[in-house]
Amino acid sequence: MISSIVGAVIMSAATVAMLVALNISNNALKKVGKNPINEQEKEILLNAGFTTGDFDLVNQDIEILNFE
Repeated sequence: MISSIVGAVIMSAATVAMLVALNISNNALKKVGKNPINEQEKEILLNAGFTTGDFDLVNQDIEILNFE
């Protein structure tokens, strides 16, 4: 009787741990690719013919992207 209660508690703890891990990974995946462009990327864009005024437009496009 006691062993079945202990087993149920262990299963519940494992389930909660898996749900927390899933939630953390989902939140991390939502933020993927949402960082503004860095200095190295700005240099690449300048070499590709973009102007410094285009950086804000690129950052706005990055924010619009949906990775779901």
